[in-house]
Amino acid sequence: MNLESILDCQERGSRARILGSHQSENPYKSNRNPGEQGEETTLLQEAWEFGWLIEDCMRRIGTGFYLSLRNQSALAAGKLIDT
Repeated sequence: MNLESILDCQERGSRARILGSHQSENPYKSNRNPGEQGEETTLLQEAWEFGWLIEDCMRRIGTGFYLSLRNQSALAAGKLIDT
């Protein structure tokens, strides 16, 4: 397992959140007992979940890129969003 694999898995989690997947849809999460999972599977599961959570937080706090999109949408609709 290398750092590139973990970062790729985080990106997959982030994209899954963007596409509307629920956190429980983690493809690396198995129905087996967590103690039975291999270390690599556990790392991939946690990386995917971390990417999903980062994207979820960004959408909830309404800052940066997403705030800009909200403001552009509001301006297009003739409304002003207070920040």
